[in-house]
Amino acid sequence: MTTADALKVCGNQCFQNGDFVGAEKFYTQAIIKDPTNAAFFTNRALARTRMEQWKAVVEDCEKAIDLLPSSLKAYTYLGVALLHLNRPGESFSMSQRAYQLAISQRSPSISAIAASCLQAKKVKWEHAERERVLRESALLRVTCEAVMQGGGDDEEKVDRCRRLEDVFGRAEAVRLQKRTVPDYLIDNITFGVMWDPVITIHGHSYDRSTLIDHLKRSQTDPLTREPLKESDLRPNLALRAASEEFLKENGWAVDW
Repeated sequence: MTTADALKVCGNQCFQNGDFVGAEKFYTQAIIKDPTNAAFFTNRALARTRMEQWKAVVEDCEKAIDLLPSSLKAYTYLGVALLHLNRPGESFSMSQRAYQLAISQRSPSISAIAASCLQAKKVKWEHAERERVLRESALLRVTCEAVMQGGGDDEEKVDRCRRLEDVFGRAEAVRLQKRTVPDYLIDNITFGVMWDPVITIHGHSYDRSTLIDHLKRSQTDPLTREPLKESDLRPNLALRAASEEFLKENGWAVDW
């Protein structure tokens, strides 16, 4: 009888040849033979990712994580699938977990995972922005309705509504001047805006508090994985000044 590992090898060959349907079938057969191997589920998840079967990818990744909680591939593919399913908050959480595992496992894919984290956070922010615009539009509509139902002649009421629309419009224009945080202000561990950036001997900048917390777990640079100690850190004064200026002009970025 064909073993589960042999079926996996056949699946790998199909995958390398671009036959993702065939790969999925072989990985499924391997899972039937041995449903306790997390690698079979992550392999099938990757094949399903290529076919954009996002719900099925989520199911495979969740099963793989149940079998192997430290599965870097499962968290990575899960973050990608959740983003495509329009669930950016969950995607960011899973991608951030993948990033932490990549650091601890010294994975060469850490840069790609960091990019996924940032993408998920950007989409999450965009969703929050759309909800804010809808709320404020509803507020403007309700306020104008109240004005129209109040005292005064119709011309005065219309004028008040126009002034309200002008105030709301000017406020929105100010908000839209800068709605993206520059990449150089983003911490590569938390993916938030840096408050107290420090630079390492390897030339990478991080927020001081998050990097020190990381060094308690692993005395390595999160990006290069080279040895790093707290004494190797120096304040990045130029970046700190840029961050303070950006936050002063863009208070919304505090919650980014």
